[in-house]
Amino acid sequence: MDRYVVFVCISFVAFALIPAAAAQPSGAVTGRVTNGETGRPLPSVNVIVESTGDGAQPHGTSTGPQGRFAVDGLAPGRYVVRARFVGFASRSREVEVSAAESVGVRFALAPRTVGLDAVEVTAAPTVSETAEQLRKADIQEANPRDGGELLRTMSGVSAVRRGPVGLDPVVRGLRSGQVGVYVDGMRTFPAGPARMDSPLSHTGPSTMQSIEVAKGPYALTWGGGQLSAIRVETNDLFNVARGERLSGQLQTGYDSNFGSYDVTGTVSGRSDAFAYRVDGAYRTGNDYETGDGTSVPADFLNRELRAKVGYKLGDNQRLTAGGGYQRQDDVDYPGRLLNAQFFKTGRARLGYEYASGTGLVRSVEAKAYGYQTLHTMNNEGKVTYASENFPGPPLRVAVNADITTLGGRVVTQLAPSQDLRLKVGADGYRAQRDAERPFQIVKNGEPTTPGFYESKQIWPGVVTADAGVFAQATRLLGPVEATGTVRADMVWAGADEEQVTDVYLDIAKPGNGALDADALDRREFNVSGALMLTAPLSEAWTLSAGGGTAVRSASALERYADRFPSNKAQTSAEFIGNPRLDPERSWQADLELEARYDRVSFTAGGFARRISNYITLQDAPDVEPMLPLPIFAEGPFRYANGTATFYGGEMSASVAVLRSLTASVSGSYLWGKNLETDQPALGVAPLSGDIGVRYEPPQGRFYIEGTLGGVTEQDRVASILGETPTEGYVTLDLRGGLAVGRGISVEGGVTNLTDADYVNHLNAKNPYSGTPIPETGRIFFAGVNYAF
Repeated sequence: MDRYVVFVCISFVAFALIPAAAAQPSGAVTGRVTNGETGRPLPSVNVIVESTGDGAQPHGTSTGPQGRFAVDGLAPGRYVVRARFVGFASRSREVEVSAAESVGVRFALAPRTVGLDAVEVTAAPTVSETAEQLRKADIQEANPRDGGELLRTMSGVSAVRRGPVGLDPVVRGLRSGQVGVYVDGMRTFPAGPARMDSPLSHTGPSTMQSIEVAKGPYALTWGGGQLSAIRVETNDLFNVARGERLSGQLQTGYDSNFGSYDVTGTVSGRSDAFAYRVDGAYRTGNDYETGDGTSVPADFLNRELRAKVGYKLGDNQRLTAGGGYQRQDDVDYPGRLLNAQFFKTGRARLGYEYASGTGLVRSVEAKAYGYQTLHTMNNEGKVTYASENFPGPPLRVAVNADITTLGGRVVTQLAPSQDLRLKVGADGYRAQRDAERPFQIVKNGEPTTPGFYESKQIWPGVVTADAGVFAQATRLLGPVEATGTVRADMVWAGADEEQVTDVYLDIAKPGNGALDADALDRREFNVSGALMLTAPLSEAWTLSAGGGTAVRSASALERYADRFPSNKAQTSAEFIGNPRLDPERSWQADLELEARYDRVSFTAGGFARRISNYITLQDAPDVEPMLPLPIFAEGPFRYANGTATFYGGEMSASVAVLRSLTASVSGSYLWGKNLETDQPALGVAPLSGDIGVRYEPPQGRFYIEGTLGGVTEQDRVASILGETPTEGYVTLDLRGGLAVGRGISVEGGVTNLTDADYVNHLNAKNPYSGTPIPETGRIFFAGVNYAF
């Protein structure tokens, strides 16, 4: 009865206020929504106009055939306009509505992979050159500890787990140095020779604004020396409303099983010309249990702080500067011989941007950057550290490594005519690496003199450099859009002659005797190119065909490693670098079909790739191992050139079953063969697929999502390189979120609800037990976010 009285009173008050509200002159919001990649109008897009004040009901509409919309009858005030469409990343904008006036708003929505709402991710043969803004609420949904976990949700893209964090990207069977990684335009490399700190591991997910993946030789304007690439942009400086001097966000969360918690925060502001942003994060975790109750070492502690400042020189120009520091301590790596004591990374970047939008020169961008990463590992906590569980005397093994990288780029976009766009530029980097491995045998608690290496070099002062120029042209040829890119790179590689051991010079080059120190230097001139054609088959269907070739020079580990474990095998052994390796050259062709209707989106694509001079491994029976460890039952091995072929494809589809209910499905398949070993290529992921359902009302106050994932068994393995079959599995994840109000939102859910015991096929092996690292069992997670 009380509820009925309250309802009647509220209704009466609202009815009494209607004449007063109607008497005020109202305003309107009008606009248009287009496809951010093609520029075509998007019909049937949900558009919500919501007052920033308390208590006001949102206004909803949808776009017409030409992508246009209009919402009138709005009282004067500030509103948030949101555009949502299945298969596309949502966009929002805040506007000021005045009495008797109409405010115009335009949205260009970028396609996104359905089911990945943590960051905006696009993954197609041709990658859009624009980075779309993403809401903080979207970042929270995925609950990632590492950027590699985000990649695992994409078809055709995955990551190698060696420990709790630092998952190493794999794109359509390409891995390690074959995949270039860029963060805010900076070419990023790991410091550790074993890639325990993958290139993405030094960028926290909370700072990521967008991720783009080029699944082939279509990222030639990003940089050189790669067969595919990943580009990450961190939070934008100028997405804060002008005049908002202080805004920010604070988030905290907890994951069971891992026993991990995190605290992240952002503070930003902007005046007419000046903008700033500061991001910080603190994350920690502990050992986790698998589905069968096995405990896996997974301790880690991560802290990072990033800052950006920007100054607008005018309407079309701005200067930016940024820097950051990250430290990771006591990171367990069950998939490696050693654990990490720490990683320390410092970065700095300066940039200039000019964007006119009209005339011949549409934009100019220049950037310079530098970073250093220090890395120390040891075997404390491993079975080799004490003799109880190891058939031999206790050992003290460490690795001390560092990398210092300097680089820059300049690029300009030109518009010579209405249907022609040009992009020309140059970029380059210089990376200096060093790594040593102290080794001691312990007897009666004290190191013994025999077998002691005070400073055994893994990387003998290695320097690699790449300087490249590129040009890209996009032109409309009737209904067909054609994009062609060409790139030329000069590559230098060398090592410090004073640090190179005589043993390495004796064993590094097979069949031709010892090397001279001068032979360590390498010079290459590499040319790459790609062509993409996109044709509309109808208003809804689009066909894209592309092909190209890209070149990847051998990495520092492949050229100069002195009996150190490899990333190209699943066996515990020592591997010898070859400074005379020829660069890999990939030839790839792609075909993709896309359809977008009012309530349905569909994409299917396939590819074929052949890699000549594929860098693989072969036996080196004439070489004595450096460490007399019983686990090194095989090898040593050395790097060599060969040939490999790959083909596969991915598909995804989504259907807006109801206005608030979306269903999605995706899947991927990959086949690969190493012709040198006459076996499957290492790290071929098995057939996999996902089915998802998401319920989210148009107002976006809350959402509920469920994802069922399935992976088949994988028996196509490179047994010569120690790879073993894995079983198939099925997992179920549930998550949801609620906007409480006053800037507060909460998220929560459960991953691996059925507590399945499973292994991702790409995961590294425990070098002591020989078994792959299993994934986590059931995890409950919860988080709270406060925006101010």
